[in-house]
Amino acid sequence: MLSKLRSFCFTVSLLSLMVPAQTGGQFTITKSVIAGGGGSASGGSFSVNGTIGQAVAGGPSSGGSFSLISGFWAGGSGSVVEPNDAPFDFDGDGKTDIAIFRPNGGTGAEWWWRRSSDGVVPALQFGTASDVIAPGDFTGDGKMDITIFRPSTGTWFVLRSEDFSFFSFPFGTTGDVPATGDYDGDGKADPAVFRASVGQWFIQRSSDQQVQIVQFGIPGDVAVTADYDGDGKDDIAIYRRNGANGGEWWINRSTAGLIALIFGTATDLTVPGDYTGDGKADIAFFRPSNGTWFVLRSEDL
Repeated sequence: MLSKLRSFCFTVSLLSLMVPAQTGGQFTITKSVIAGGGGSASGGSFSVNGTIGQAVAGGPSSGGSFSLISGFWAGGSGSVVEPNDAPFDFDGDGKTDIAIFRPNGGTGAEWWWRRSSDGVVPALQFGTASDVIAPGDFTGDGKMDITIFRPSTGTWFVLRSEDFSFFSFPFGTTGDVPATGDYDGDGKADPAVFRASVGQWFIQRSSDQQVQIVQFGIPGDVAVTADYDGDGKDDIAIYRRNGANGGEWWINRSTAGLIALIFGTATDLTVPGDYTGDGKADIAFFRPSNGTWFVLRSEDL
């Protein structure tokens, strides 16, 4: 239809859907917000004034001949950080780093990690021997922040990856188990705890600061949070050590729905992660008795 028009002038105040191709004629677009590029525009005379991209407005462009193909502004001179789904990725290269937490009694707790990007091994003291590790990207910079949960007080302590300053906040109570994850898919870790005594999850979403309470699990279950369906949101999940019947995995996938299966034994240690690189967490465990890892590929489920 547009190609048949010799003259067409319009003003767009808000455009949030896919933009179709535009060709020929005279065009004027003022104060437009483009939230998703698409299509192509070529030919004719174009004037784009006061266009706002995705965070920072660009200067006006007018006159001459323009050809725009799948245009998209992502913030001018700013930067866009992609969500990082790799657990324990402290250098932000998209790969999990080998890391240890060493409880050192009266001298505090030590963190040691080997950066996969350059092989350097940083180390520092943060936390106490009784703290529980709960790393996650709480600041949204694409790198995991060194984080501990103090069960005695229900307090979280986060050491920012950007400058190694720290902040703390209360969330949870004595006996809770930290279950850090990005449950709302906004690229930032959400503080969360699993209260195994009653089988309840408490999640404080970073996107709106609302607390979500979910009933999932029974006393004795182990939290195994991960993104099992690859939708960018971590899923509520538990591992149930069921004695002679083996280890049961119950996963409440945020997009694909509930799944349950038996994989492992009562003495195995859960280590879910994306071992095959398909964007979905694989069900996995480590068997301390013989040092063997077992991975159930997400592709085969």
